[in-house]
Amino acid sequence: MSAQKHAALGLLAALGLLAEAGVAQAGGFEVPDNGTEAFGRGGAFVAKSDDGTAIYYNPAGLARQRGTRLLATGNLHFHSFEFQRSGVYPDDPTDPATPWGGQPFPLVKNTGGPILSPFVAVSSDFQYFDRLTVAVGVFGPPTVRNRTFPFAVNGMPSPARYDTIQSRSTIAYPTLAAGFRVTPWLDIGLSAHLVLVDVGLTRASYSEISPGQCKNVEYQPCDARNVVDGKGTSVAGTLGALVRPNKHVAIGASLRSPVSVETEGTLYPTAPRLLAGSDVFPGRALVTTDLPWIARLGARYIGFDGKTERYDIELDGTYETWGTAQAEGPRILVPDGLGPLVKRVDAIIAHYYNDTFSVRLGGAYNFDVGGGVLALRAGGFFDSSASDAAYTRIDADTLAKVAGTAGFGYKHGPVGLDFAYGAVSSLSRTVEPGVGRLRPVNGAKEGATVDGAGQLLPAVNDGTYRGFTHTLSVGLRIHFDEFFGPPRTGTYDQP
Repeated sequence: MSAQKHAALGLLAALGLLAEAGVAQAGGFEVPDNGTEAFGRGGAFVAKSDDGTAIYYNPAGLARQRGTRLLATGNLHFHSFEFQRSGVYPDDPTDPATPWGGQPFPLVKNTGGPILSPFVAVSSDFQYFDRLTVAVGVFGPPTVRNRTFPFAVNGMPSPARYDTIQSRSTIAYPTLAAGFRVTPWLDIGLSAHLVLVDVGLTRASYSEISPGQCKNVEYQPCDARNVVDGKGTSVAGTLGALVRPNKHVAIGASLRSPVSVETEGTLYPTAPRLLAGSDVFPGRALVTTDLPWIARLGARYIGFDGKTERYDIELDGTYETWGTAQAEGPRILVPDGLGPLVKRVDAIIAHYYNDTFSVRLGGAYNFDVGGGVLALRAGGFFDSSASDAAYTRIDADTLAKVAGTAGFGYKHGPVGLDFAYGAVSSLSRTVEPGVGRLRPVNGAKEGATVDGAGQLLPAVNDGTYRGFTHTLSVGLRIHFDEFFGPPRTGTYDQP
């Protein structure tokens, strides 16, 4: 087998990974947010942060959480996403290998099932500290994983096959956090996160080794399916503060550090049908990508009935620096090559992501019911898009999003249960013909988006994109100290 052929097979698989490596989480890629109470409030929680999700939203919120507490929540996402590509198949309908030639591209839909995003945290003041609370927990970003698109639709090659057709990637954040009451009006907190990344991707790539070898720019016998698996570890931190100038107003802010992640795994390239029988060898692959700074700011107003908190309303904003984190794009390195003739692969693919922002508004009203407290919650949010039209893809839902959420919780004694529902609409986007910039990767040309003759391949992402997500959330709260007596109070707590 020639060096050209080895390069084509290896690089088309390796470079196919790059477009997916950096989208594990971001504001524009998420369906906010973690925690049942927070989700029922439209994700507006940074100035409240009075349960275990403080380790994620704002660790300063731990400072007033007296006693020992357990929080366990789960968000179940039912995500739909579809792509209707513009145009028709460029194939020859008289060719027995491509009978679909000239037919309009079919609709492509995500077929991945429901996705569960759990969150577990335990906090305690150890029955000793009045101004300090420590917490441990584990959670993931509220992303939609297991996005799965077909390799073929009704017997025809998928018009979206040159993007990622399956993503099984996950991130987990084991976390240690603490909150401290500095003064009656100022609390601060810090979370230390271990970042565990597990990459699992499948995608198709295109390879034309010599001019005219492939009958057109998307000739299916030139396609290859490739799989990559890998794991990586990194660290991050979240710093938070809560200011309470009076009993009715709380202002919260938090800042999560950027993350640089390198995963190590294996590329499993598969030969295109045109090169069936060719030798292909898996290769060790290192993928490096960056995740952004995340800044949150929130203001909350609390209404009282005597000394009882009766209602509150909160407005939050978030900002994530994806334009900086992915200005260049992920890097893939295969230091030992993919066979005897491919000694090394080192490539970068630009993502051209944008910084994202989100506006979140929500609140709750509390009722005394049956010796406990019933809280009714509602909210909504807007998330900006993480991509320009030219770089819209199916590998992640980067469309702008608007949502409405609602929920309720009931706490009686030491035990509380929470429920929430959210409807998240991804705003439809049409990429007009000639606007798209996503092109097939040609491994035979060292990952360039050109055909065998060196001519630029046409874009494959023109068309209309739509998405919608239904999310159900359930949570359990247990305040262990209240099994044995009244809640503890701290040095600065009101009676």
